[in-house]
Amino acid sequence: MLKLYFIRHGETLSNTWHTLQGWSDTPLTANGIMQGKALGKGLADIPFLKAYTSTSERAYDTACYALGKRNLKPIMCRGLKEMNFGTLETKPNSFPGCETYIERVTYDWSSVGGETIDDLTNRMAHTLHEIITLNKDQHGNIMCVSHGLSILAAIRVVNESLYETLLRDETRFGNCCVTLISFENGKFKVEDVNNMTYVEKGLNNEKNYK
Repeated sequence: MLKLYFIRHGETLSNTWHTLQGWSDTPLTANGIMQGKALGKGLADIPFLKAYTSTSERAYDTACYALGKRNLKPIMCRGLKEMNFGTLETKPNSFPGCETYIERVTYDWSSVGGETIDDLTNRMAHTLHEIITLNKDQHGNIMCVSHGLSILAAIRVVNESLYETLLRDETRFGNCCVTLISFENGKFKVEDVNNMTYVEKGLNNEKNYK
């Protein structure tokens, strides 16, 4: 069995500005760095075969913090990038016709040179199978540092019903949350979604240490 630990990047400046950040990028905030380091401590007991990361700096930096002292270097993977918001990148993330979470996910970003949720889902399907193919003879855990909507799309690839529930409930993925997708006997399964306990564990360990 392979277990893919999908991790959303830590908090960025764009997150605090409430602007669209897909293929554009801003650095992690001090809080985002703290989240990444806490995640690394929370995941310290879990061995990883490899670590893949989106090519965005915010994801790569998060991967480095999450790996901690492990002798692993994050592998860049374009397929793990966030949805492309086209010419509206860096603009406010709320505007007429795109004011709710559902509207943001389902908005036709291709009309402004970006991607639709279907485009993103197809990309994530290809990426999932690519990672599995590259590691087909191994068993263990693989870290995949990505982005909120990309992780949502990965869930859609595996479990459409769960995706629809998350969309309907407007489930927003926390910074440095963990979503676990397993692969065994040719089948994917979503094991866990939007889990913040690894970050919380790391923060608690730091408090106890102090």
